[in-house]
Amino acid sequence: MGFERIRMLRHLFGGMAGHALPGQEGNPTARAEVELRSLLADLQEHEMSDWPLGELPMAVIDTETTGFDPAADVLLSIAATTGKPEEACDAFHTFVRLPAGRVIPEVVRDLTGITEGDLQDAPQAADALQAFLQFVGDRVLVAHHAGHDIRFLNAALRRAWGVELNHHVLDTGKIAMLLHSMKKYPTLDMLLALYDVPCRERHTASGDALMTGVVLQRQLELLTVGRILTLGQLWEKLIVLEHAMQN
Repeated sequence: MGFERIRMLRHLFGGMAGHALPGQEGNPTARAEVELRSLLADLQEHEMSDWPLGELPMAVIDTETTGFDPAADVLLSIAATTGKPEEACDAFHTFVRLPAGRVIPEVVRDLTGITEGDLQDAPQAADALQAFLQFVGDRVLVAHHAGHDIRFLNAALRRAWGVELNHHVLDTGKIAMLLHSMKKYPTLDMLLALYDVPCRERHTASGDALMTGVVLQRQLELLTVGRILTLGQLWEKLIVLEHAMQN
């Protein structure tokens, strides 16, 4: 899911936004407080708010791309896992064929190990996205630095079919900030070290999705200890965290 505020609100509440009280329209702080109260109130009525985190159907995802700009760069690979990593979990991975005339930047090739040869027989973006969506279904999507992955997936979906994801999204970096009172967004490497997760196939979509899945399981255990037991409770804490970071 970064935890982009506008996209998050659309995922959670279909674009709902709080309304300022009379006389508060010109007061940004007052508007923010009203919006926060409105969001927290709506959480109680959301269809998934009471779903226990331990029973929540989730897919941990990761992508590799040619760069950081979804308007100019493209997907190279997409991966997803479902189930607990320490058990027999289902896994999905596909490379994505480059558009004609595109090449992989050298720095990306060196970092990910992906070459043009790997993509030669890969499906076109539309077919890769269709296979990905069939795999994840309507599960909650979980990623580290989720904003990057969601922006690229949505950009590719818009180019292919003029649609975007409507899945709920959670970000392991934001959850870590909540659990450990971090002031800055942590890297995945920081969380792997924090939770003592072995580093395997780093900077590949499959490897990063699997490791992020282990990070998520550690976080779910800590959330249970902290009595954050449902998706609604977690959403509420994350929204309050986001609000505090903006003020």
